[in-house]
Amino acid sequence: IDDKKEKWVHVTAGNQQGILITGWVNLKQAYIKQISPWHWHGFNTIEEKATLGELSDKISKNKVATLDLADYIPAMQELHHILTGTLRYSMQRKKTTQPSFTDGDLKEGLRTSWTAQQIGHLLINYESEWYADEELSKWNEIDNLYEQEKQQKKEIIEQELNKLGLTLPYQRDFALKKLNEAHEHIKTNWQLEKEKRIKPSLWWKEVTEAQTAISNQTTINTNTPILSNLSMDGKAWFIHPVAMIDYFNENSPEIIFPLKTKPINNFDMRFGKNFNWTKNNNQTMFGWNRSGGKRKHAGRDLYTEPETEIVAICDGVVLDVSPFYCKTHQITIKHKTNSGRQFIIRYGEVDKKSIKVEVGDVLKQGTVLAKTGLLLEELEPGEKSNYTQIIKVNGIEQKFKPVLVINGKIIYMLHLEYYSGANGLDLKKPLTNRSNLPYQRRADLIDPLELLKEGYQSTFGIEL
Repeated sequence: IDDKKEKWVHVTAGNQQGILITGWVNLKQAYIKQISPWHWHGFNTIEEKATLGELSDKISKNKVATLDLADYIPAMQELHHILTGTLRYSMQRKKTTQPSFTDGDLKEGLRTSWTAQQIGHLLINYESEWYADEELSKWNEIDNLYEQEKQQKKEIIEQELNKLGLTLPYQRDFALKKLNEAHEHIKTNWQLEKEKRIKPSLWWKEVTEAQTAISNQTTINTNTPILSNLSMDGKAWFIHPVAMIDYFNENSPEIIFPLKTKPINNFDMRFGKNFNWTKNNNQTMFGWNRSGGKRKHAGRDLYTEPETEIVAICDGVVLDVSPFYCKTHQITIKHKTNSGRQFIIRYGEVDKKSIKVEVGDVLKQGTVLAKTGLLLEELEPGEKSNYTQIIKVNGIEQKFKPVLVINGKIIYMLHLEYYSGANGLDLKKPLTNRSNLPYQRRADLIDPLELLKEGYQSTFGIEL
């Protein structure tokens, strides 16, 4: 622990050449995450540090869409990310720049198999509701929220009275008196709730004190069951029991979708009308003209939000990781499904700095490979762009602009190519062959649409 009270850990790891390296890492860095060696794939862990008062306040503001996305607590951020996969929520996002999620959105998410599964796979570390001090300090934080809510309602009522031209004191006093009465009724019920229900159910501290007393005994009756160690600070991991059991019983599908969330050019998403990745009438399709007709598009493009995680569609081995188009990279994997189907997939236009695999890695289905990338092209001398990005190339700063911006939205994407393996399940014959027109690819290149549809149904439960 350093002078700033930040925690550093000494680790040993392998570099890109497979050579062991050692050093210190700061646990506060965004890209550092502590996990168990037995970490369960598909389960996301969240350490929630918001107080009960902060949590209640943010949920209240979220319901009336007055909370910025940047102010979401970690659990809310993860739920927001999951719920973008539901139709109701994605439609709401089209209407507002700062969407909120409500009880209705959560219920719809739980009615939809793929979002319900993701919600069930959240493992949240938070202070138990059965833990508090005698004064109920954490629950008392909510008292102030009632006062804030009362003031907000008072301001709204006064605005409406002004609009109606009701300025006489007796007219205004009547409305505000009703507000005060309703507020006092809620406050009274809340105090009863704390005294009659919450306080009697606070068993956590009593049990931890008993644990401490037993552990301090010099002799222990061997016939007495040993208590499991509860945390002294009241924090615990909240796990969905059915989701946990399903993890051990689940048979993995043949193919899954290469993204955890639906692409934004899906049929029911923002760019689904003009850039639907399943249709053969737009630039995302396999076979669309590129470079002024000099070649054809060799894959399918899945548009995403910035830096969306890309996963392996089934088990495989990494054959290549190398630069691709416009400052992005590509990952080539030889895949084999449960039933023995073998083929090669090129995951193209990924973000270089996010790549988590290297050549020779043996992967399981669902392994995170990288994040979707942003295609960039260098600005011409004197050219200006509203989206200029400065990147160092060989130590020299250069100005770039995104290749694809649609209606003011900078597009990140996954470009996916599919090779049947007829020309080999290795790279002795390179996948890129400039002389082999019109795709400038190896001869066993095929349209990945049916493969993507198969994965889409497995991941999202919908047949396209």
